[in-house]
Amino acid sequence: MCIIKRKKIKRGGSNMKVFLRIMVVLVTIFLIGFYSGPSIQENEILDNEFSDLSRQDSKSNTPPEISDGLTRPKSGLSIYIGKSAESFTGDWGEPDRIDPGQFKLDWMIYNRGPEGYMQVALKNGVVRGIFAFGEGLDVSPYYIGQPIDEIYRFSMINSEIVVENNDNVYQFELSEQDLQTRLLIPFGDIFAQILVDEFTGKVLGIYYLDKETLIEQRPYELVYRGELPPLDLKEDYQREIDAANEQQIFDMTNVLRTQRGLNEMNWEEDVAKVARGHSENMYEDSFFANESPTEGTLADRLTEMGISFQEASENIASNYHHSFAVMHAWMNSSVHRETLLKEEFTHLGVGVYQLYFTQDFIKNTKSESSVNENASAQ
Repeated sequence: MCIIKRKKIKRGGSNMKVFLRIMVVLVTIFLIGFYSGPSIQENEILDNEFSDLSRQDSKSNTPPEISDGLTRPKSGLSIYIGKSAESFTGDWGEPDRIDPGQFKLDWMIYNRGPEGYMQVALKNGVVRGIFAFGEGLDVSPYYIGQPIDEIYRFSMINSEIVVENNDNVYQFELSEQDLQTRLLIPFGDIFAQILVDEFTGKVLGIYYLDKETLIEQRPYELVYRGELPPLDLKEDYQREIDAANEQQIFDMTNVLRTQRGLNEMNWEEDVAKVARGHSENMYEDSFFANESPTEGTLADRLTEMGISFQEASENIASNYHHSFAVMHAWMNSSVHRETLLKEEFTHLGVGVYQLYFTQDFIKNTKSESSVNENASAQ
């Protein structure tokens, strides 16, 4: 929801001529600024409701029925869940890099460009989750680009998924929006979180994970019986996690662009410093907006850094555990999606601080200057 505050204009004054002269001057200033200066566009805020929506069930004596789901796939990337990291690298080769992540996870990153992009989650040397998007990757029994209607035809889709672990029972409750854009489907002891492109109605990416990881990350509203693992996101190496998220978002942005025949963007470190500073500013000063009360608009911040640009735009988000969840949210918002896939942009800087994410795009070719401050995904 976007709340626009409008200042009240006091009316009055006895001298009509003075009033008219003032109006002429103001209109002239406005027109000059409109045609020669940056334009700023603010759009609606997307609200991510991931944040710990968990409650303990103490009303009913009857335990909910456990969701057994479908038979676990015998092919595709999901077969590696529960296996060693060596079993994965033996088939796929060494990763491009290994990034630290939240929940004490390490992520093996495989960037195959338009063919596909993968993040493989490890804990204690065991594969606990795999995120993948790209039509060149086998995510059986589904496929990237698959229409959601097709999934509904052959999969059991429920709004309540019940998981039992060590005598504790957890019931994940999917909203109507989740059932259209973030499905959760059990396959025995693993789960598929299917991320759907809302504009095409097709699968954008799939995140396979085991039940312990699902319970720990709890990406949906949750009712539980027994004990709930603490949601501790404070990490000793948080800056390394933030830097990893920055690189992942940059990688995925370019993969999404090249998949659609668009140019790759170049990393611009000075722009990244602007983005990083804005994310930190939002965290430290407890606000969530494109315009900072202390540092100003995107145009102000770029100018202060001495960055020349002809066009610029900014996406922000907060309260997401994973970089691919941020990308999914941005791709499902028309204004953020337009920025991500805008052909004219040439350089990108990404800045992450804690759970605040900022993408700043600029165009370095000659054209009229403009600044588009997009809505935030929260």
